[in-house]
Amino acid sequence: MSSKYFIAVCDILGFSNLVRDHELQAVVEQSLGWFRKALNHSVHKTCFPSDVPLTADLDRHTSVGVAWFSDTIIFYTKEDTDEAVRELLATVAWLIFETMIAGETRIRGGLAYGEAFIDIKNSLFVGRPIIEAHELERSQQWCGAALAQSAIERLPELARTGIYADWWLTLYDVPLNTGDTIKTLAINWNLGVHNPGWRPRWSKDRDMPSESDWESERSVCEKFVNTKTFHELHCRICRNIH
Repeated sequence: MSSKYFIAVCDILGFSNLVRDHELQAVVEQSLGWFRKALNHSVHKTCFPSDVPLTADLDRHTSVGVAWFSDTIIFYTKEDTDEAVRELLATVAWLIFETMIAGETRIRGGLAYGEAFIDIKNSLFVGRPIIEAHELERSQQWCGAALAQSAIERLPELARTGIYADWWLTLYDVPLNTGDTIKTLAINWNLGVHNPGWRPRWSKDRDMPSESDWESERSVCEKFVNTKTFHELHCRICRNIH
């Protein structure tokens, strides 16, 4: 129905290559099977599922709704309250963190706020905040998520400082694919509990991309380096060991 919603539009990065380079059954049962577990865990924040949960189970959350279309996930608040907004931010943060730490997929997102029409039964999602969140998501050059001004203005005033851990936010110069940056609030997924000294790695075998990787996949390499830099600057856990 038409109402004010806090929206997050998240894409699975490299999804086309994942489907192109792997057997379809492996993509569905392994990569996306694990992702569905992580998505369920991020939404409900209970025990990590041992079996792949039904996608319908995602809608059981009282404050956060979820829709999944191929490589795009949309989160939206079911009620226009501060608690619902905080819960949505935490959900996006958990999902980025879990996929960063243990998954084969990576997530990038944009968040916005405004009037939209959402009809779950008929899979209708229409409104300016959805477009705004999608365009912001597409413009970023990293694995992470940034807030549009409309989303920032919806936050409680104290949450806009980016210093409260339960809001999972931090002020940051978010890298864009134009080579510029935009100073805004970003989801601080670094607050997820992990071993001190953990860091994003290019692959299972190498910490950083090689020269040939830069020649063949420059954009991917840039996203990786930007993500690694964000972790190094904003992870309170890892900074404490240096």
